Amino acid sequence: MTDASAADHLTVDDVVAAVAAHEPDVDPLDQAWTAATALVLATAGNGQADVLFIERVRRAGDRWSGQMALPGGKRDPEDVDLAATARRETLEEVGVDLPTAVGRLDDLRSPRRPGRVATFVHVVDGRPATTPEPAEVAAVVWIPLTHLFDRTNSVRHFHRLLGPFAGIRHQHRTVWGLTLATLDNLAAVIERELPRPRGPLLG
Repeated sequence: MTDASAADHLTVDDVVAAVAAHEPDVDPLDQAWTAATALVLATAGNGQADVLFIERVRRAGDRWSGQMALPGGKRDPEDVDLAATARRETLEEVGVDLPTAVGRLDDLRSPRRPGRVATFVHVVDGRPATTPEPAEVAAVVWIPLTHLFDRTNSVRHFHRLLGPFAGIRHQHRTVWGLTLATLDNLAAVIERELPRPRGPLLG
C-alpha cells in the first residue's frame, strides 16, 4: 500500500519505533557546509500525528523565499552537534523548545554545494503553542501525516517556470524539493512510499 490507507493505520508509536531502530546514512563530519532540520511530530487523536512545517517569508534574493520547509538552518560554531543545531533553529524560528530527538534520518546532500543536511525526528504531546520569527517565518503549518500519504494531494509543481516537480498540496501551499526529499526519507524508514504525480518529472 502506498496511498492514504497505508498511513491511516500508522501510529506515532510505529514511527518512533522505526526511526529509533534506523541506522542513518551519515556523511563524514569534515564537510565544508552542514545544516540541520527538525521533523516534529505532534501526537493527535487515535495515535495519529501532525507534522510541523513553516512557510518562509517572501523576500528578494532569497532562493527559499515563500517556500514550505521544516524548521532548521546552518550549524553555528557554538552548536555542540547537528542535533543541537536542529533544536536551536526550531526554538529561534517557531519558539518551540524540543525534547531530545527519537532518532535521525539519512542525511541529504546539498545539490548546490559540498555538504549535507541532517534531519532529526522529535515527538511532542499535541500541538505546542508557536511563536514564528517574523523575519524568517510567515506561518506555521501543521499537516496530518495521513494527508502527506494521500494520493489525491500529490501534484505537479512548477517553480519559476521550471518543472514539473513532485509536490504535495495542502490548502494553497505545496511541499516540494528538499523538504519533500526529507519526507521521502521518513517514508522509507517507516516502509511506506509517498505518492507521486503521474507523468515525467524533473525531481
